[in-house]
Amino acid sequence: MHIIKKNFFYIFLTFYFIIGSITSLNTGISHDEFHEEKNWKFNVNLAKNITNHIFNNKEYDTSYDNYTDKYYGIGFQLISQPIQTLLKNTLIKNKKLDDYGAKLTGKHWVVFSFFFISGIFVYLILKKIVNNRIFCSFVTIIYLLYPYLFGQSLFSPKDIPFLSIWVVCTYFSFVIFEKLIENNILKNFDLFILALLTAFLLSIRVGGVLIFFQYIVTFVIFANLEKINLISFVKRFYLKTLFFVFVLFFFTYIFYPIFWINPLTIFDAINHMGSFYHDICTLTLGTCMNAKNLPSTYIPIWFSVKLPFIILIGILLIPFTEKKIFIEKKIIIFFGTLLVIAILIPLFLIFRKVHLYDEIRHIMFLIPIFFILGSVSLYFFSKRIFYILGIFTIFIFIYENIKINPYQYVWFNLPSRSIDLSKKFELEYQGISGKEIAKYISNSKDNDICIIATPSYTVEPYLDQTQFNCIDQWPKIDTDYKRPFLAVQHVRNIKRGKPFQCETVFEENFKLLFHQKKFVMGKLLKCS
Repeated sequence: MHIIKKNFFYIFLTFYFIIGSITSLNTGISHDEFHEEKNWKFNVNLAKNITNHIFNNKEYDTSYDNYTDKYYGIGFQLISQPIQTLLKNTLIKNKKLDDYGAKLTGKHWVVFSFFFISGIFVYLILKKIVNNRIFCSFVTIIYLLYPYLFGQSLFSPKDIPFLSIWVVCTYFSFVIFEKLIENNILKNFDLFILALLTAFLLSIRVGGVLIFFQYIVTFVIFANLEKINLISFVKRFYLKTLFFVFVLFFFTYIFYPIFWINPLTIFDAINHMGSFYHDICTLTLGTCMNAKNLPSTYIPIWFSVKLPFIILIGILLIPFTEKKIFIEKKIIIFFGTLLVIAILIPLFLIFRKVHLYDEIRHIMFLIPIFFILGSVSLYFFSKRIFYILGIFTIFIFIYENIKINPYQYVWFNLPSRSIDLSKKFELEYQGISGKEIAKYISNSKDNDICIIATPSYTVEPYLDQTQFNCIDQWPKIDTDYKRPFLAVQHVRNIKRGKPFQCETVFEENFKLLFHQKKFVMGKLLKCS
């Protein structure tokens, strides 16, 4: 019993990783995964095109310059693609998926593994702020069980890897400044690791440039506390700084084939991704907010309904706990950095009018920062209250992860459940319900008629192609398409009313705890 108690955290991590891995491979295919795979193929073909142009004197194919989503790198893909290939045959055999569906599903395990790693680094960051193993373990368990992030970790090919590497970069940047405080030294190895990780972050989303704000904030706090003379510091460490910059640019260049022709394209990429062409309307507190014209309330509203209650309380208590927290230099630097960034980045995005949509997917990387800030603040306010709320939160999270699986990514916090969430907020934009709808279709007798679905790749991999070989796009539902046919109504199409002469034959839904209304994730219609 003593051994179990002593090693409980490690036992939890082991079981969590096993259960999470299995769950990820049983989760349906999301809307974004097709685009991620398409970006990989684009970058592979672009790399071949450029190398043939350079080494074989072949003409450069300029058609690649017109690809809409060309400003995504391949850092994460360099890890995920070999693993996807290794898992593919096993998934085809055991999960009865087609070749393409198995390739996409294999990425789920890699995404989940990245999230699991982020949990370990959240623990390590917490340990630098609060030197209490039980507290750090407790917060990490809450973080890893948090349904919203756990649900995203089962499939999200950009948001979760980006979040995870941001956490890892944060930790290694803190390690560097900790060594500067203790020994006044900068090691090339530490700088190399941080530069490589930062380049990797940029390759997932070029929006990773925002992390330089964080590095600058850490340096400014460090310089003020240590009363650093900037000129003397630069003179002493300029070679180290140049080394960091060189490694950063080298790996960023490697991870972005689009930069191989012209490295200055990075500025086009930053500008393009900050003003993304989609003008998607995201239902937010009853108002449809368009990506190109977001009000300043968009970000705070979404965080207020997505962050756990325990974290929100801790954040609200920071004005009353900051004097207890800021008791030594290292804590001031680490906690202070996260606090400033949690305020600075949202303000920058608001004033810069960056295009955001699909709730908080593009700023999900801020959630671990809020987790650390809120949990530390509440702990310093009252250890008893923290542990009481923490135990309650863990039990709620475990129950809901089981109850609403695989739709944890739609999760809302307890306070927000007092309103009708289904009418006030965007619920479904990923299409995970396609798998369950495909199961229903497979067990039905309607195997000789066409199926309309957009995106079709969230449904098609789970269907026997010998029985269901006619799949078309949803917009054709408003045409004189040959009837009868089946129509899969999910993702954003779920907002639409019932089409002409179509009846619902199956509905995929769930209920959150303490919330009366059903969340409808998808419907199967029969149109005759």
